[in-house]
Order: sequence, then structure tokens, then C-alpha cells
Amino acid sequence: MIDTEQTAFIQQIRTALKHTDADGTRLHGLIQNSPEEADRTVLSRIQDRDRKGRLKLLERLNQIGQSVNVDVTPARSPADVSDAIAKIVADRNPEWGDRKSVVAWNHPLVNSLDLFNALEPLNIPVHAPQTATADSGASPFRRRAETALIGVTSADFALAETATLTMKTRTGQPLYVSLLPSIHIAVIGLDQILSNLKELYTLLKWDPVQQAEGLTNTMTFITGPSKTADIEATMVQGAHGPREVHIFVRVE
Repeated sequence: MIDTEQTAFIQQIRTALKHTDADGTRLHGLIQNSPEEADRTVLSRIQDRDRKGRLKLLERLNQIGQSVNVDVTPARSPADVSDAIAKIVADRNPEWGDRKSVVAWNHPLVNSLDLFNALEPLNIPVHAPQTATADSGASPFRRRAETALIGVTSADFALAETATLTMKTRTGQPLYVSLLPSIHIAVIGLDQILSNLKELYTLLKWDPVQQAEGLTNTMTFITGPSKTADIEATMVQGAHGPREVHIFVRVE
């Protein structure tokens, strides 16, 4: 069935263009309501991809990541990831002030890292949203993110051909955790790696799980650290966001 809002929107356009149904054209013929053969082929490719194929995409993600300054690391356990994060925390200096801190999403993959205990020996506080409700720009968690050394998130997908993370906006998983801290760390599963934008858009449009959720508010695409060459054509990383981006891929 065609969505009511979609129907009304297109009918408004037809009216503005002074188009009528006199020629026999009906609205249902203007909207694609089921996947075409090419879409079904893409969906089948994603669904039938075995572990060997996913590991091949991981290799590609790592290769492209190097060219855009994204560090991609396979990890066999949550402990491997938390140990690696602890090392990054220990080795880096904060940009603002003299105290280090971490902000993290309330997400199953992130929660499995047990960062609170992993970073306790370093005396590094880890902050997470206290509730699953939307927070305002003046919330305590937002203020902590503004001065944090590291922000830890997951992502919806990673695109191997461009080393791009895609992240939907969800309540309790604010986008600014990936933008405000000096270092962004994303933890994903091997099955979250897609080949390219074609696979992503096809999945978003036709996969039943993705259709059920929709696009929420926004979907953000992140490819590498923030960078600019506005001043004297000199490339600088971290000007408008994180200076480092790390992707840990759970392969167990």
C-alpha cells in the first residue's frame, strides 16, 4: 500500500503541474512498491555473504581506511577492544585541560567492553547517558562530551569501498559522541560491513528490519578524521571534529 503522506505529496506536485489522470496514468504506477530485479540481486548478495566474503570486505575496509587516516583493527573479543582503548587513552594527551575522560554510547557492543572497569586502573572516568531519553544541548552528558578525550560509539554500517561509517540518530545514542571528543572510536560487528553505497541504499529501502525502523531523524556518514585546508591550503586534522578515527571490528 502506498503511504498516505507520499500519496498526498505526489498528488500536490501533479496538481501544481496541472497534470490529471485523464491519460490513464495512476499514482501507483509512479512509485516503486517492490524491489526490482537489480535490487533483489543486491539483497541476495548481502544476505548470502559468508564469513570468507565478510573477511574480504574487512581487508578492503582496512586498505581504504589507511588512505583516509582511519585505523581499522580486527578484534576477537571485547577484552581485546577494551585493552586497545586503554592503550590509546594512556598514549594520548588531552587537547583541552589536563584531565582525560571517555564518553560512550549505551549500546550492546559498547557495553560489552566494560570500559568502566577496563579504565579504572588508569583512573580514567567513563561517562554514559543516564537515561534512554533525548538530551538537550545543555545536558551534563553533552558537557562531558565537549571536553572528553575519547568518544566510543557503534555504527549501523561501515562501507568498505570508502571506509565510511554510517550512523542513524537514535534516542540515547547522540551523534555528538562521535564529533566532540578528540578521538572517535567505533565498535562494529563483522556483519555490519557492506561493500558500497549501492548496498547500503538497497538495504535501507527494501530490508524489512530497516524498513520497520526507517531513517529516524538523520543518517550521518563519517569518513576519517575531521580535516580542512582553509588556512594557507595547509591540511589540518581535527579542525572541526575528531583528530583520530579508529574502527574496531569484532570478528569472533
